[in-house]
Amino acid sequence: MRHRFLVGVLALGLLALAGYGFLAPFLTLRGLAAAVERKEVQALERYVDFPRVREALKADLSASLMKEMQNEENPFAALGLLFTAGMVNVLVDALLTPEGLASLGTGKEPGQASLEEVRNWRLRYLGLSRAFIYHKDDPRSGLVLERQGLRWRVVRLQMPLD
Repeated sequence: MRHRFLVGVLALGLLALAGYGFLAPFLTLRGLAAAVERKEVQALERYVDFPRVREALKADLSASLMKEMQNEENPFAALGLLFTAGMVNVLVDALLTPEGLASLGTGKEPGQASLEEVRNWRLRYLGLSRAFIYHKDDPRSGLVLERQGLRWRVVRLQMPLD
């Protein structure tokens, strides 16, 4: 009798852990969306690994600018692109704000999109330890979530740079 009880408790515990594992990204999405809507930067820090996202975004933007410079035949246009490389930090800082995150996938500039746009975010699993948050109107732009222990955090901002 006691053995059957322990097996039942263990099975229930495993079932609860599996349920949490499946629902955790959705809970993270909900918390992240609420933090963006309320403009709570401290709450955003719980959901977003800002140093990691910032570095990845800078690398992506710099690589895109370098690719554009290689394709440019006009030396003055290439020089102009070189000057815009200095603006990468400004662009990254504008995107990593509640307003910038809310505009992701809307086609609008940061600050022009309503903060309620986060209610249109969707989630798609990319594997057991990765998920993708995107706006319903643009499934190519979004936030990559990664499992870190029992919680999930945004580790990358993905957007087409073409």
